[in-house]
Amino acid sequence: MRKLLLIAFAAILIVSCKKDNTIAVPNLTGSWEYRGTLCFCVPPTDTTASKPGNGTIYSFNGNTYKHYIKHVLKKSGTFKLIRDAVDAGADARIRIIFDNDTDIANVKYITVEGLKLTISGSVGIVADGPEDKYEKQLSSLVEKGRISN
Repeated sequence: MRKLLLIAFAAILIVSCKKDNTIAVPNLTGSWEYRGTLCFCVPPTDTTASKPGNGTIYSFNGNTYKHYIKHVLKKSGTFKLIRDAVDAGADARIRIIFDNDTDIANVKYITVEGLKLTISGSVGIVADGPEDKYEKQLSSLVEKGRISN
């Protein structure tokens, strides 16, 4: 009887200590305005490109998106978010797939921390992979009644 209890306890202990690799899928609903790019590259010559009101925006609603550059709609379509392991044994990341384009050259990953959105490629910043930074537009939250002025 003791052996059976010991085996059951060991099995429970092993299962309960398993690493949890699940990550929450962020809510992208709303408008996100460009705030700059982090990379080991030549800085942009347009100093207004990352200032508030620059008009470079990703707007997400449900599973659709619109991408504006300087207030001009450049692309729109559908997107989906999936959990994706970057390397074997690595923690999962959230991959965003625009318009069912799964070409390796167009791989994008996102992270959301509060009102900050980062969109990066499959190569990290340490390998000169750029990270585009966006900020959630509070006006879109005010319009939806989620916050007050």
